[in-house]
Amino acid sequence: MEAKKEERVNLNKGHRQRMRMRYEANGLESFRPHEVLELLLFYVQPYKDTNKIAHRLINQFHTLAGVMDASAYELMEVDGVGEKTALFLNLLPDVFRLYQISRSESRSQSICSTELKKFLADLYIGERMEKAYVFCLDGNSRMFHMELVAEGSGCMSRLQIQSVAEIALRKRCSSLILAHNHPDGSSHPSSDDIFTTHRLYNALYALDIILTDHCIVGDCVLSLRENGYWDEVC
Repeated sequence: MEAKKEERVNLNKGHRQRMRMRYEANGLESFRPHEVLELLLFYVQPYKDTNKIAHRLINQFHTLAGVMDASAYELMEVDGVGEKTALFLNLLPDVFRLYQISRSESRSQSICSTELKKFLADLYIGERMEKAYVFCLDGNSRMFHMELVAEGSGCMSRLQIQSVAEIALRKRCSSLILAHNHPDGSSHPSSDDIFTTHRLYNALYALDIILTDHCIVGDCVLSLRENGYWDEVC
């Protein structure tokens, strides 16, 4: 009996080593969603068959994003997922968001529409709360600073225009981009979104600072400027 148990442990160890080597050689591009989860769970469940747990998670939540977006309570309803594993899976999107913020602050980067949309899509991955950020740009349209300016349900209606203006002046930016998310809905702007953007545009214009765009992240990343809303803003 002990010999069979030891044999299973050795086989599992060899499988994990092969998975790690595969990642080191080729990255995650060749991994299926359940294999990505299986690899991640190696580090929080060192002695269990994480392949089976990964399959159960994908069966329950359908996609990798579905797993990452699930609450700890929902995750712990899956057989083999305890509090420690649920916390680990919830932690991953939050770490990635902090990575994106840190990366943006560590170096100036030129922003074009495609790059900005990709950046925002990554920034809001798994975000369950509505949050608004401002992005400060220099005279060459390079982003050099971002800052959280509001959070919570209906954050646009509670955005402090004066606080955003103070950030723009303190950072001496030439222009600014506003972004916020609709965690559970469409990217279509509400009347509050348009009205707040209009107020902010006018306040910054008076300071000789241009509000370049307002992007809303929901089922896609929508630019108010690109989608015909800018006439209502200016």
